[in-house]
Amino acid sequence: MTPPLYIALRFLTHRKRALLLSLSGVVFGVAIFICTQAQTQGFARYFIDSTIGSNGALVIKSRFRPRYEPLMVSAKGSKGTMGRRLYFEGITNPNEIMRVSRQFSNVVSCSPVLRGTVSARAGFENATVDLYGIDPALHARTTDILHQLTDGNFDDF
Repeated sequence: MTPPLYIALRFLTHRKRALLLSLSGVVFGVAIFICTQAQTQGFARYFIDSTIGSNGALVIKSRFRPRYEPLMVSAKGSKGTMGRRLYFEGITNPNEIMRVSRQFSNVVSCSPVLRGTVSARAGFENATVDLYGIDPALHARTTDILHQLTDGNFDDF
């Protein structure tokens, strides 16, 4: 045994209790770190699967436009007034958008989803609920909603 190794082992084994406490602290620290990393990766995988599985990788929404536009003044020298733009809330032609979207090679399937918010007030309490309207046959082909059901049968809807 070389002298440096002999000296190192002598000092390590001199205080056995301190060595065991230090060693157990390092072992438990590494074990907790490994468990935390495993749990974080598992949650990340679950979150990605559930989010993309229910919403899809691409969501097409109507663009935001103000409901009421300010008064518009015609340009100097023009004859006539500028008409108001019509306001359409939401997407008015989802079937056409889905037909065009399906022409891309990376698009597997499309499904329209109608989303809305309902608020109710009783006394001093307010409750807000998000409502989703789906076409069951298309939505079952587009998402993994069949695997996310916890109770009941999808055909009952």
